[in-house]
Amino acid sequence: MVPKNSLIEEENGSQGESSSGSPSSSSSSNKRPRLDEDEADESDATLVSPTFSKRLVKGKGKGKESDYLEGSIVRVQLKNFVTYDAVEFRPGPNLNMIIGPNGTGKSTIVCAIALGLGWNTTLLGRAKEISDFVKHGATNAEIEIELKCQNKNIIINRKIKKEKNSSSWQINRQSATHREVLARIHALNIQVDNLCQFLPQDKVSEFAQMTPPELLVQTQKAVGEQEMLEHHKKLIRLREEEKALLLSTKGDRDQVDNLEKRNTVLERDVMRYRQREAILKKVRLYEMRVPFARYGMAKSTYDEAKHARQNAHLEYRGVMEENEPVRNRKYELEESEKEAVEEKKHAVDEFTKTRGITERYAGKLEEMESKSDDVRTQLRLIKKEEKQRKVRLVRLQEEIQELEGLVNEAPSAINTKETQQKIEGTDRRMRNLRSEIGDIQVKQEDLAEERKNVAGQREGASRDLRKFDDVKERRLAAIQVKDPETFQAYRWIQSNKNLFQKEVFLPWLEINIKDKRYIDIVEASLGFHAIRTFVCQTKEDYHTLTRTLCDEKKFRINAACFDHKKMSDFIPPMDHQQLNRFGFQSYVLDQIEGPEPVLIYICQNNMSHRIPVATKDPDHKQIEQSRIFNNYFVGDTSFQIKWSRYGRQLAQTTTSRINPAHQLVDTVDFEKKRQLERQLLSLEEKLNQYEVALNDLSQRETDIRNEFEDIRAEREQYVQEKREAQAALKKYERNKVALETRKRNLHEELQRPNPIPEKENVLRQEFRKTARRREKLFMEFKESFGEFLQALATRNVASLKHMQITSEIHALIRETQEKDDALKEAKRKYNEADRRFNEAKENAKRLLHIANEGIKNIDEATKAEFQELTQGMTLEQLEDAITSERTKAELQYATNPQVIDQYNERLAEIDKLKVKLAAKDDRLAKLATEMTATRILWEPKLNNLVTQISSQFSDSFDRIGCAGEVRVSSHEDYDKWGIDILVKFRDRETLQALTAQRQSGGERSVSTIMYLMSLQELAKAPFRVVDEINQGMDPRNERLVHSQMVQTACRPNTSQYFLITPKLLPDLDYHERMKILCINNGEWQPEKLDVQKYLNNRTKTKNGR
Repeated sequence: MVPKNSLIEEENGSQGESSSGSPSSSSSSNKRPRLDEDEADESDATLVSPTFSKRLVKGKGKGKESDYLEGSIVRVQLKNFVTYDAVEFRPGPNLNMIIGPNGTGKSTIVCAIALGLGWNTTLLGRAKEISDFVKHGATNAEIEIELKCQNKNIIINRKIKKEKNSSSWQINRQSATHREVLARIHALNIQVDNLCQFLPQDKVSEFAQMTPPELLVQTQKAVGEQEMLEHHKKLIRLREEEKALLLSTKGDRDQVDNLEKRNTVLERDVMRYRQREAILKKVRLYEMRVPFARYGMAKSTYDEAKHARQNAHLEYRGVMEENEPVRNRKYELEESEKEAVEEKKHAVDEFTKTRGITERYAGKLEEMESKSDDVRTQLRLIKKEEKQRKVRLVRLQEEIQELEGLVNEAPSAINTKETQQKIEGTDRRMRNLRSEIGDIQVKQEDLAEERKNVAGQREGASRDLRKFDDVKERRLAAIQVKDPETFQAYRWIQSNKNLFQKEVFLPWLEINIKDKRYIDIVEASLGFHAIRTFVCQTKEDYHTLTRTLCDEKKFRINAACFDHKKMSDFIPPMDHQQLNRFGFQSYVLDQIEGPEPVLIYICQNNMSHRIPVATKDPDHKQIEQSRIFNNYFVGDTSFQIKWSRYGRQLAQTTTSRINPAHQLVDTVDFEKKRQLERQLLSLEEKLNQYEVALNDLSQRETDIRNEFEDIRAEREQYVQEKREAQAALKKYERNKVALETRKRNLHEELQRPNPIPEKENVLRQEFRKTARRREKLFMEFKESFGEFLQALATRNVASLKHMQITSEIHALIRETQEKDDALKEAKRKYNEADRRFNEAKENAKRLLHIANEGIKNIDEATKAEFQELTQGMTLEQLEDAITSERTKAELQYATNPQVIDQYNERLAEIDKLKVKLAAKDDRLAKLATEMTATRILWEPKLNNLVTQISSQFSDSFDRIGCAGEVRVSSHEDYDKWGIDILVKFRDRETLQALTAQRQSGGERSVSTIMYLMSLQELAKAPFRVVDEINQGMDPRNERLVHSQMVQTACRPNTSQYFLITPKLLPDLDYHERMKILCINNGEWQPEKLDVQKYLNNRTKTKNGR
């Protein structure tokens, strides 16, 4: 029995023998028993040996080893890779067509080639992790690729470990690093990352989206020389440097011009400043000479003062000698005076001592006299006190008589009980009102607290509601970062709404997810392409948008319009009740809110109304059997179901993990927003109710307070009446008490004994005792006073003696006064002359120092000018010259010194900038020369290369009845040079640039394959891979393109070519250099497959027709 999954190699041509043995030989070891039902679901692949393949097909056999170009793929072997258990095949050296139904593993071979040659998973646009390529249920996978090499073929082996999500490498069965593998691959000029060489299924649309500069780079990599690409990079680098230098040079030149213009304005001021500085310099030189002139005058004054000092000193010495005898007599008298002073001092001390003793005795006598006076005073007070007692008795009697008159007249009786009852009545009414006010205030506080809580709730609801308005702005900020062109296009649309008939929507900003649990699913279902597509509501708006933004502004954006569709056109395959039976909660569309045109677009583009979602695993078997859904989501996993078109048409399910959402994370919960809006209205209504209630309570409180004030005024009146009655009664009672008090005091005063006679007797006895003590002290004072008089006489004698000596000294002084005056005058004259001498000396020194300091730091040239200009000038002449020159300077305009500093700084900056400009100009000249030389080397080769490509491209399009051209688009910036692919598929059209927006999918596929075929003969790459490029082509174009591909790819010495397709049209052109690899992958295969018999029957059937 034939293995259930196999890859069959077939070559077109005459029958021939296999190089490995007999064509009829087969071995049971090449067969594999049928797997049970559980194993059949695994979609395993089976290794088919080359021997078995050649037995099935009689042909020329595999290509000769010499037919392969260096770097071509000779053999591919896979183990536990995606859908294959184990498989090995050997492609031919020219065109290899890999065919098979959808889901059988054609694109898996493309993945194996890319990953086996060292590239990462991002190149494929499928799973991101390398472990995802290990077959389900296996722990490791293996890819082995044999590449043609001159001496010995290179075998590259990559083993993938699922658990560690890692890979290990071997080259020719020896361990190697990833970097070593890439080095060997690059040495063979294999460029898997170049879309011109390697175009996987998920990258076909990306080729058409390449910009002309990107296409130029990729084309040079694919068919150009390495030197040519290096020249292009060098030109880009040189041009960038030139632009930066030109911009910098322009700025420097503008700055130089600006500085020179500004200095030109200042030149007249600078000239006046310099003239004025020359005048001021002369002034400074004259001023430097002035101290020397002043020093000369001071030196003359010094010499005169020195001579006068000498004369005054001689005169002073002569007078001193004449006064010598008188000075001796004066000395003797002064010594006698000192002795008299000492004697007088001793007498004064004795006098002071006796006087002190006498004064103490006198003080004691005065003290005794004072005590006597005190006794006399107390005697007078006792007499006065007796008199006052009599006056008090009289006053008490008078007060008693007056109070008796008042007490006899009792106040009239007043009924205070009735008044008190009135007061208590008003108190009760006031208490009631006060209690009512308290109740109102409690209610007000309660209402205010409730209003405060409701206001807080309203503020919280308003704050939460405002957060929903920020979602669109956050998304717009994300668009600006992630897709600047879409952001600019959106801003342009918002600024030019008048150009559109209806609103243009951007799903990225408009759609919201109802339940955030499904946000990852919704974003994965829609895709980045859909949410960045502008949705127009009319065809006119669509044409306006694409013409302006795509054609004129060259924005790479997407636009769509389905104005002929309605939401009612998109009917789900079943209602929600039936959907729940499968284990699903809803469709993707049910989780999306947005404008109707946006919902129509995502239904039409993404079939969101037909894709169910579930949070838990549904019944997968029931879903496959129903054949209703070919795509659904469960949790973080996407499920895609494909049914084979052959045999039992079994289902094959592919799963993949979906990425966390990034674009639609900020979303609005509209149900919560509506709840918040309803809550906000309810809270506003409550606040209004509280406000009305509080106003009513406040008015009621005001009315009660007014009533309370009226009652309080009434109570005050009653209280005043009661107070007046009580005051009269209290006054009467006080008078009665006062009368009794006065009578009691009078009685007590009359009954109290009189102590005055006894006090008077005691005082008189004390007075007599004091008199006796005074007499004794007087006798002691008399004796002390005699001693005092004797000391006074001695002091007077000593004073007279001192006065006599002093008188003699004064007489001698008067006698010698004239001589002393003459001596003083002589001394004064000498001191004055000495002072003038010292002043003149110090002044001369000071002026000499000042003069020397003034010329200390001047240079020799200035000293020479100083000597020449001021030599021989007097001080008067110098001062006249200074005055004259300063007058001249004042006539000159005084320029601000900062202006001169600015002028000089600008001159220095201009010189510096000119030096920099000269260096930059030299560099620019060198850059221009270098760019010209490099362009001469690069541009002719580029034009020649593009001309060859364009010729092949045009011929290919001519053969299918269309027109095509490839051009070089030049630009002053070399990074903007590009290759433009121009195509025309209808007679009425003109050549149009190939873009992802203008042409249909089939037209882009035709253009892409034609361009790639145009590179075939020029290619430096050893092989090319194109996956399902014919999808979307109409039969005519597919047939013409196939014929063109066969002719081009099957020429001798062309690079190897792989074309992957799920279907082929009948009666296509074939070539003997072609090799067809048929993938048979399914649950059921016949036990024995006789390919030759099948071909014979097919030939008979065809001939019979």
